[in-house]
Amino acid sequence: MQRPLRALLYAVGVISAPAALGCAGSDVAPPKVAAPPATRPRAPSLRVSSELGDIDEDATKRTFERLGPGVMACYSAGLDRLAYLAGDVNVSLRVGADGRLRWVFFEQSTLGDRITEACMLKVLKDAHWPRPEGGEAEVHHTLGFDPPPDVKLPKSWTAATAAAAVALSNGELTACKRHGAGPFSVTVYVGEDGGAGRVLSAGAAAPNAVSAADLDCLLGVVQRMKLQSPGDSPAKVSFSL
Repeated sequence: MQRPLRALLYAVGVISAPAALGCAGSDVAPPKVAAPPATRPRAPSLRVSSELGDIDEDATKRTFERLGPGVMACYSAGLDRLAYLAGDVNVSLRVGADGRLRWVFFEQSTLGDRITEACMLKVLKDAHWPRPEGGEAEVHHTLGFDPPPDVKLPKSWTAATAAAAVALSNGELTACKRHGAGPFSVTVYVGEDGGAGRVLSAGAAAPNAVSAADLDCLLGVVQRMKLQSPGDSPAKVSFSL
């Protein structure tokens, strides 16, 4: 089965306390895998602004390319559990002046599977990164995953579909937000079994690195939610908490 990974994009912004100077993205070639990946062309664009520090763009690009097979292994394992697993993840990571990773988290994700997301984050966390010069650097990177072409996709629901279930769990969700109020972006797959829809898998992203510590608690509550039945085929829905 083909496991396609869309073209990787990355953006590098250099951090100097207290302000962060941002930037845009650039195409990065997808990693080599057994079957050639399907790609979606995107216009190349890379801008770097800095005051106190700088990180080597080419070295950062090569790091992401080197990590591609490990990221794809995480996605392939996820496909073995959910054949229609797909979505985008926006990675945010901070590289210290010594080249060590200060933190890494997903600031956006529509993948919908925490196991796969955690696997990918570990690949990024364990990697060796270029050492910035003159200060810390923040790197933003987007990965897009398309399902195999022969797989039937789940129904696409609007966020309003999950509103009632979220309201019923509001107390538990609020208790999980120990490090920040959000918003947290959540994506779930809902099973096609009769009655209330069972959450098959859930993933999420945090507004910042500190709040990311609350994700497992939040997703534990989400996993227990009962949504409406999607009928004779699964459904996918994204919403904010």
